[in-house]
Amino acid sequence: MKLIKTVDLVFFEDDASGNWGLAHKETYNENNAFNAFWNGIGVFHDVFEHYFENKHKYFKGDYGMNVGGEMVASGHMWYYRNKLGMYNMRLQDGYQTTASKKMIDNTSDLVQEAICSGYANYGSKLESNIPKQSPADDYDLEDELSNFWQDVKSWNFRNDYYDERKYSETYKKSISFKKIVDLHRWGFKQEEKYVPDNYENKDVLCNFIEFWDKFCKNNNPKNIASYCKGITIKVYKNKDVISWKAFLIPQYGTGLKTTQITHSYEIEY
Repeated sequence: MKLIKTVDLVFFEDDASGNWGLAHKETYNENNAFNAFWNGIGVFHDVFEHYFENKHKYFKGDYGMNVGGEMVASGHMWYYRNKLGMYNMRLQDGYQTTASKKMIDNTSDLVQEAICSGYANYGSKLESNIPKQSPADDYDLEDELSNFWQDVKSWNFRNDYYDERKYSETYKKSISFKKIVDLHRWGFKQEEKYVPDNYENKDVLCNFIEFWDKFCKNNNPKNIASYCKGITIKVYKNKDVISWKAFLIPQYGTGLKTTQITHSYEIEY
């Protein structure tokens, strides 16, 4: 059994919402953090779709916590939703959404806002450190990327404020078809490599989301954070089948029992 990734999640109170929850250790600091989450989809997103921020060599410095990272995460998502066939990855108002709809929600909305309003949450331009990627083995994904690029070319600044217009123009100039396709393709191919397309892996990951949904509903994150600084999740692969373990990490390094968690085990603390 080979360890393929370790993700450290930390507890904190989100200064935007006031809610307690988790975020990837590498995306959290007191002044610039991703939002806290406390549900199964949030845990899945940071462990299997957004684990690379400020950690992988392609996503450090200016390349970390940028819209490019969201494009990679969308490539991951596309693989899990369309190729692996996970049925419980995304719910919206109680209904399952398509991978193409979720890609639009995740990435093109952010790009459109930056171009049309002159404002972006993640960076003043689209950054990519990804080497050239050949097309993914998914025609629907490639079609969606072409549509994305056509949309980008049609978007323009809609206001009259000089500073925001300058920001918008700079952002639009930073975007290219190559960046869009390389980022999404790399994300798709990474997960295709790490999590092979088979029923066993689909079952493991669907149960991963279901387990963490139940765990989060039954446990108060603020209470756990009073004695635990975070949760570490390790992902393994044996031949072509993945498995995982999770550990509560104590605040002061003593007194806390940790145990493996799967869809049939619970944390004891």
